[in-house]
Amino acid sequence: MYGMVNQAIKEMVNDKVGTDFWQNVCTRLSLPNQDFDSFEQYDDDMTLNIVSTICELSEKAAPDVLIDFGRYWIGYAYRSEYKVLLETFSKSPITLIKSLNSLHDRLEMSFEGLKPPSFDIVDMAEGKIIVNYYSDRDMPLEYFVIGLFHGIFEHFGQTCEIDLIEKIEEAKATFQINYNEVQK
Repeated sequence: MYGMVNQAIKEMVNDKVGTDFWQNVCTRLSLPNQDFDSFEQYDDDMTLNIVSTICELSEKAAPDVLIDFGRYWIGYAYRSEYKVLLETFSKSPITLIKSLNSLHDRLEMSFEGLKPPSFDIVDMAEGKIIVNYYSDRDMPLEYFVIGLFHGIFEHFGQTCEIDLIEKIEEAKATFQINYNEVQK
């Protein structure tokens, strides 16, 4: 996992529960309390351990922490140096979701060895989209993706409901997103 992810987790914890809580996470994991290098690869287990420790200390379930982080990730990404790239792909929540693979393709140019997930639109109808999520990572990130989709809609001032539905084909997860069409 690239350091940008761990840095975003750190910033979320500092923003939402405070620096003392983050210091407790670092102490528990024997991590130095410093920034993560965005372009450095860290072992996926480090990220899992950080999330597990946050769950333990906050007494929150992992799905809840991952949903919170997915939501936070969108704002974090829009505040980062990738804002312009995101804005290129995002005219609405649906266009951003449809463009996630293209966005990840562009990021692969900056992040050597990046193993991004991919998304496949399975079905679309008015107010509904079904998306397959694929990942080579052996990590349970489905709830992060749920938070990510919520964060995308919230970024555009909209809401949605997301159901994790039965997997379609070889997808790691399949989501149905219900939303209200915004007329412009």
